Amino acid sequence: MSCQCCAATLRAYRALRKLGQREDHAYDAAVQVFWYFHPERPRVDAYQIVADWLDRYEAGTDPGGHPWEAEPDTQ
Repeated sequence: MSCQCCAATLRAYRALRKLGQREDHAYDAAVQVFWYFHPERPRVDAYQIVADWLDRYEAGTDPGGHPWEAEPDTQ
């Protein structure tokens, strides 16, 4: 089962912007949606991941999946 966090995060951001919400408020809400799915991720990571996804989405490219999945296992 694949994670739906990216789609849900982008959907929240787009919906709020469409309703006229300020960009910073929509971004904060999108980060909260991300944290719903991944509360284990550090705050700074969550903000950066969502920013990267939004940049890629707005550029018309695939936002991708979880960036930490490509990280080598350090255990």
